[in-house]
Amino acid sequence: MEDFHPNNKMTVFVLIREDQNEHGYVDTSIAGVFRQAGVAKEMETLERLHARQDGLVVEDDDSPDGEWQVSWKVEEHTVD
Repeated sequence: MEDFHPNNKMTVFVLIREDQNEHGYVDTSIAGVFRQAGVAKEMETLERLHARQDGLVVEDDDSPDGEWQVSWKVEEHTVD
């Protein structure tokens, strides 16, 4: 485990979830924060799988007219 020093910066990978309702409004939430990009991507894959199993239309699927109900993305951020 790394020693933490107050002046060190750390990179984290934030898994963002967006839910879109039938009126087109989007609700955004943080689904997780990870220290490794690979772990964040694995979690994104699992979340997409679970959503499909629940019958939701996931963005990037072959949905009609580009409509979707739920979406995920991983963003990289540097924090103090």
